[in-house]
Amino acid sequence: MTQIGSIGTYLPPWTVRDRRVKGPDEDALTMAVAAGRAADPDATAKRVVLVSRDFPLLEGGNGAVLLAALSLPAATPVTEVLGCAPAVLDQIVGAPEGTLVVAADDNDATAGAGAVLTGGGGVAVNPIARQTRSLPLMARGEDGTRHAYPDPRLQREVGLRSTLDRLGLTGTPVLAAVAGVPLAQLKSGFDTSAAVGETSVSAAAVVRVLAAAIESGAGGLVLAVEQSSISAAELVLGDEPPRLSRDEYPAQELPKTRTAEGIGIPISMPAYARAFEPKIRWEAAVFDERPGIDAAPQFPPRLRVDNSGHLATEYRLESLPRTGTVYTHTTVRIPVPDLPSPYSLAVVQLDDSPVRVLLKVTGVPAGEATIGQPGSIVLRRIAVRAGIPDYGYMFWPGRTLKGAHA
Repeated sequence: MTQIGSIGTYLPPWTVRDRRVKGPDEDALTMAVAAGRAADPDATAKRVVLVSRDFPLLEGGNGAVLLAALSLPAATPVTEVLGCAPAVLDQIVGAPEGTLVVAADDNDATAGAGAVLTGGGGVAVNPIARQTRSLPLMARGEDGTRHAYPDPRLQREVGLRSTLDRLGLTGTPVLAAVAGVPLAQLKSGFDTSAAVGETSVSAAAVVRVLAAAIESGAGGLVLAVEQSSISAAELVLGDEPPRLSRDEYPAQELPKTRTAEGIGIPISMPAYARAFEPKIRWEAAVFDERPGIDAAPQFPPRLRVDNSGHLATEYRLESLPRTGTVYTHTTVRIPVPDLPSPYSLAVVQLDDSPVRVLLKVTGVPAGEATIGQPGSIVLRRIAVRAGIPDYGYMFWPGRTLKGAHA
């Protein structure tokens, strides 16, 4: 039995023909961070599990960026699981207390993320059954190209109903939630009157249906489906519901952009390594005061020289606020390599801090930021340099969140 303490979800702020899509500066990892921070705003997790079929880095791992952006210690264990809805439900029902299970999707069909923090909640999820079968209606080649064998009847009869028969669940009277298929595909033995569904075949669908079931007060059977594999669990509602945080701002049409041909800024691994901790953890250097050196935070961290000409190399890192206001801004409309254009840049005055930072604007069309507008600092993929994703922070005007870790 797993207790759920909190749930967080994230959807990107863009649509294309009424379908939520990621922005050009988002991927599975940035969306996972958004959902993870929503579920664990105080950075209390003792273990992190990331489930996805769209990992940005298949070699070297995504754990370092994930932990740093979640404000968790670098010693926190991270497990990366390749999978979809059933794998997410499996990880939740088997997670010890204090585990942050994050699911993220980054593909043409779905984009978004969800996270569950286990422990301390009034809702429990108990494993019931699991069946792993092969029906490769969707496959991905070595070149990353997806190959589809669309057959809705085969999916319904062989992929779903046949597996439910094997699990012995066809006569189960109450259904709380389904992830991966339409509710109408279930056999008549299920009472779906109080059910919630998420038809997208995605990892985060499980988290979204759990959140929706808890909000509607519908406990009971939870099914996670991917092709012909199904994981089943029971959602048991208690007196005290978990904390639910939905990072799902109203969406608008994705602006059209273009990128100039040519070679962008190449990546320097030594520079990447030197800047990683303060850049991704969003930390400034603070020196002990002495003549010529004050205690004002320095971002990015840099060495300083005191009045006697001595180089000060010792400092401590302190977290910076993740909210601020636009001090000034400009919009660049000339396309350049690596950067979809047009794009806006803003000097942001951080809240309750003397620090001002130059950040690219995200979450709104270029040119829409205004002086004095409040907003949030969010993790984004700044660029892909020589095939390597380079992460950093951008400013989302008009988006305000509570708490230092929000």
